[in-house]
Amino acid sequence: MSARVLSNPSQLVIRNCEWLSCNQLLVLGMPADGLGRELLQENIAEEVYGLTRDFSVYTAIKNDWSEESQLTLQYGSEIESLDKQWDGVLIFLQKSKPLMDFWLAMIASLLKEDTVVWLVGENSEGIKSWRKRLKQNFAAVKNMDNARHCSLIEASESLSNNTEFSKSEYYSAYELQVRGTPMPLFSLPGVFSHGRVDVGTAVLLDTFDTFDTFDTFDTGRVLDFGCGAGVVAGFLGQLNPDAHFTLVDSDALALESSTRTLQENNVQNFNVVASDGLSEVSGEFDLIVSNPPFHQGVKTHYAVTEQFLAESAQRLRKGGELRIVANSFLRYEPIIKQAFGDCKTLVVKKGFSIYQAFKR
Repeated sequence: MSARVLSNPSQLVIRNCEWLSCNQLLVLGMPADGLGRELLQENIAEEVYGLTRDFSVYTAIKNDWSEESQLTLQYGSEIESLDKQWDGVLIFLQKSKPLMDFWLAMIASLLKEDTVVWLVGENSEGIKSWRKRLKQNFAAVKNMDNARHCSLIEASESLSNNTEFSKSEYYSAYELQVRGTPMPLFSLPGVFSHGRVDVGTAVLLDTFDTFDTFDTFDTGRVLDFGCGAGVVAGFLGQLNPDAHFTLVDSDALALESSTRTLQENNVQNFNVVASDGLSEVSGEFDLIVSNPPFHQGVKTHYAVTEQFLAESAQRLRKGGELRIVANSFLRYEPIIKQAFGDCKTLVVKKGFSIYQAFKR
């Protein structure tokens, strides 16, 4: 038995193991726990294929999954085996409704005629409203169980088995004005601030016009941490096309969105990195810029950003700059001061603060 403690939704799944039996099970939104092995040990499925868009989850459980030949774990934005069909699908509820719709569309053509889909999630995340929403996709929907502040819903008789899936159709296209020139942006469902430029990012970008022109970095290296749809790097790429950009995010959908945004804006020198914090990032940078994440699901989660701030000085060359935007109520300034020795507040606007620090 895996030593990893099961999350409440995973416990609810195992509690109903006798009703979830299938041969090949697809799991979307894998949690960072020991569910994979439990599914095999409880004979829920003979083969389990898990997909996670979260690199931190992938790194946490990949070794557990690699030890079992019947377990296959993928990190990515969509299922690699789009020609394969499953007779069971287990979906862990996501905060983003557009992402859930994206996943339901993705699996529509992968379901056998008798495939059963199970949706599990915490009540605080809105799982109960999905019983009605699933009736748009399935003829039979019923509530299976409620426990541990979670619900498990079963859906069958898909109404869209023959629907073809094209990820490109799910990009949201929008624009940002950069010195009077429209800059096209693209984001996939589930990416932070999907389909719009959030207020904090807009306040951050304004500082590059107000306080400098970004020309001082010449052909320097720029790290965009928590890149989302690539808005910040895309913007800075218009100000200085010679800079090299490294875009980091744990979300596979964000990395694909950033790639398209920068390609559509003819930013030549960039790479995207899937990383849990700065774990996969190497080298030194002239500028680290970020609208760092502080939410995980519906819960507030600070640890990744606090560790990033503490480590950021080590990733800058001497004289290099850190510039971030954060909700003004977040206590990031003391962390930056501890790492850099000083921290300057450039702007406080619309509930956001822009912090700047230099490596001495």
